[in-house]
Amino acid sequence: MSTTTIILICIGAYMLFLIGLGLYANKKRSSNTLKDFYLAGGNLGPFVLLLTLYATQYSSNTMLVVPAEVVNQGMGMILVLGYMTAIVVLYLTFAPQLFKVSKKHDFITPGDWFDKRFNLPLLTLVANLMLVIVSVNFLLSQLIAMGHIANGITEGQIPYWAGVVFLAFVVIIYETLGGMRAVAWTDVIQGLMLFIGLAGLFIIVVPGVDELTEISTWLMENEPKKIGVPSLDFRIYWASTVLMIGLGGAVYPQVIQRIYAAKTIRALKKSLGAMVFMPLITVLILFLLGVISIPYFVETTAASKDTVLPQMLQLWSQKSSLAFILMIIVVLGLLAAIMSSADSILLSLSSIISKDILGKSILKNSTDEQLAKTGKIISWIIMFLVVLVALQPKITLWGLIELKMQIMIQVAPLFILGVHSKRITSRGMLVGLVIGFLFSIITFFMGYKTLAGIQSGLIGFALNVLACFIFSNPSHNKSDINYED
Repeated sequence: MSTTTIILICIGAYMLFLIGLGLYANKKRSSNTLKDFYLAGGNLGPFVLLLTLYATQYSSNTMLVVPAEVVNQGMGMILVLGYMTAIVVLYLTFAPQLFKVSKKHDFITPGDWFDKRFNLPLLTLVANLMLVIVSVNFLLSQLIAMGHIANGITEGQIPYWAGVVFLAFVVIIYETLGGMRAVAWTDVIQGLMLFIGLAGLFIIVVPGVDELTEISTWLMENEPKKIGVPSLDFRIYWASTVLMIGLGGAVYPQVIQRIYAAKTIRALKKSLGAMVFMPLITVLILFLLGVISIPYFVETTAASKDTVLPQMLQLWSQKSSLAFILMIIVVLGLLAAIMSSADSILLSLSSIISKDILGKSILKNSTDEQLAKTGKIISWIIMFLVVLVALQPKITLWGLIELKMQIMIQVAPLFILGVHSKRITSRGMLVGLVIGFLFSIITFFMGYKTLAGIQSGLIGFALNVLACFIFSNPSHNKSDINYED
């Protein structure tokens, strides 16, 4: 039996397992309420919460982009370690306070926080539309990654389009069957598989002293720019990117809903505390695997370097039987992590559109059960449309990340300032949000992704925060939240 056939059998068996888990989660639901479907009843303990955050956070944005960007940019990409660490640090600045308020007022979506804190329907609508744009972008990147991995690890026997369509179909099946409960359960398995596979594979492929010397010599002779100290412009660019991704990544709608889904404040804090160490375990390994891969992709274009990890997995799997087994675990873990992010995003998207947008307009008098059913239908529609776009990708995964974060960072003040500052009012927040969004999008599409080496989205964020304070009048604050809770 060929290695590709074995891989295909393992992927097929795992996909059937996910569908079965979705069916089981559907049977275990306690009610047809929005809280049960979108938040698993709000009863996630520390272990499940940790692994669902881990599997969701470490998606295609990390798994494929880190090795690809190390190959593109060189060893200066060690700065990527700061991305994921910054996200976790920023979680800790507002998540505990947000959790307390969410439990008291039974929040389901990010929009519930916007309504309670700012009490301005227009602000909630604008913020939700921005979250929808970002989430569609995020979902698109996951589908593109699915296609690249399926195609790469099977040496082209699974066409890119087939990987996108088949895996997207599996995601939509178990997501609509089991909701957050199915997603969280699969995340536990996916997180463990990913960690074990990456750690084991790294032990096998990590170069010895002699081989490491050869790689270093080759880099100095053939790619000196990739081994030298990054330029000042590069360091400014990546420092601003770390801050932008940290702020934006901490307020993803699917992450906010996981904060709501925590069983207790202690469970949330324990999970976030453990998340601090995950970048060292995951991103550092991916960085080193990227360094080892540089000599194999000298003439490859930047766009096709999104397939660095799948192609190298095929190569490394030939080292030994153990390496092959670990490669299969990594592949399943990679697919699982990416699918986990996709289903989480899809779940958040459907909840925002069904509850916060349609539920406040044409479905205003609908019951929880009707809104949950509507959300499932919306999930199918969204997935169909995004799959069509993913079949003809026109941008790299890193390009999608930059675009997404330019927008996502503008939503961060609604949570961070909203939690900590009584002075910020709905008027100030709305003006700041619009100014930051327009500045970031206009500069991005005009080709000015950075200004003086600083991400334009981060500059937009600074203008956003400044406008929040300038246009806020504390005497007009309509919030009735008790910040001492």
